Amino acid sequence: MIRLLSRAFAADRKGTIATMTAIVMPVVIGGFGLGAEATYWYFTQRKLQNSADVAAYAGASQLRLNKTQQAIADAATAAAVKTGYRASIGTITASWPAVNGTYAGDAKAVEITVQEDLPRMLTSIFLNGTVPISGRAVARLKQGFPTCILSLDPNAAGAVTFTGSADATLEGCNVHANSLAGDAVTVSGSGKARTPCVSSVGQVSATAGLAMSECSAPIEYADPIEDPFAGVPAPSTTGACEPTNVFAGPQSATYTISPGRYCGGLSIKRTVTMNEGVYVVDGGTLTIESSATVAGSGVTLYLTNGASVSVAGTANVTLSAPTAGDYKGVLIFVDRNAANATHILNGSSSSYLHGAIYSPTGHVEFAGTSSIGGGCTQIVANTIEITGTAGIGSDCTTMGFNDIKNEQLVQLVE
Repeated sequence: MIRLLSRAFAADRKGTIATMTAIVMPVVIGGFGLGAEATYWYFTQRKLQNSADVAAYAGASQLRLNKTQQAIADAATAAAVKTGYRASIGTITASWPAVNGTYAGDAKAVEITVQEDLPRMLTSIFLNGTVPISGRAVARLKQGFPTCILSLDPNAAGAVTFTGSADATLEGCNVHANSLAGDAVTVSGSGKARTPCVSSVGQVSATAGLAMSECSAPIEYADPIEDPFAGVPAPSTTGACEPTNVFAGPQSATYTISPGRYCGGLSIKRTVTMNEGVYVVDGGTLTIESSATVAGSGVTLYLTNGASVSVAGTANVTLSAPTAGDYKGVLIFVDRNAANATHILNGSSSSYLHGAIYSPTGHVEFAGTSSIGGGCTQIVANTIEITGTAGIGSDCTTMGFNDIKNEQLVQLVE
């Protein structure tokens, strides 16, 4: 009898699916649950890695301001919280110098570790405690190249512009604009600019004509660079006017001129050697015409009373600024109180301007087929436009000039 009942039960297929479902479903549901929990851990880790990256960048940025360890930690924490880090279930560690990895002990490196302790969900059936998920990053401060083109205007659109037929090569020096505009630095049309880096307080608008050797992208929303010549005193403009301010005559004519006050402009059409000192151009225009050859060392040209400068494209100009004294490194100095005038600088392939062209309220234009540059050349002006060929260098070591440094760059290195 029992054998018959056993056979009957074994042969009965009713309820098989329900039975198997009851056995398998907990396993399936558990698998889905574990998968969902593991996915949650994964995305949390990615979020925390992003938080660590941002926090490391923010912490290292404080090094530019010579901040304390606490300031670095506070900046890192604030940045991490903005990216979704939950301080209520986590911890953040800011180490300066970095303590682990390739940059351990580097005083320019900040290491950040961000951790959240996640409560368990389905895995709490098998294990106790929380799940620690973390992210780690190291950011390092790197000194930027010297800046040889610096626009001081805080608001101008196109404060530094490369346009038209511009083809500028900046040898080991950067471009920076203090303007907040969305196109503070502009490379447009067929304009070309080659430089290690471009930075601006606002944004950069550039075509493919911008080529940078050190930066993968323009540095936007950077700190402004203070006027490096703000403390340079204005020269005296008193004294008698020089009796001659036009140097022309036959093509063979040569002159040697001395510092002084040149009223109503200074016009050079032939060969002129300038003795060391400060030349005050009081009104009018400092004109170096295409037929001119001008040379001088230890020279500062001060333009006041509305004076401007115009250097022709085929003029041969070799001038260098003083290497000591009040006007160390300043070749052309435009009166700070002058109206916004345009100063045009061109030159032959053999022309060099060693020193700074400083026009804090004016507009400086490199136009035509200018090749002025090489050696140590800097342009610090309210706004700057380059429309021709320009070679500009910043090797000022032999001249004894101070470099104009742009902001130090922060890089994620781990």
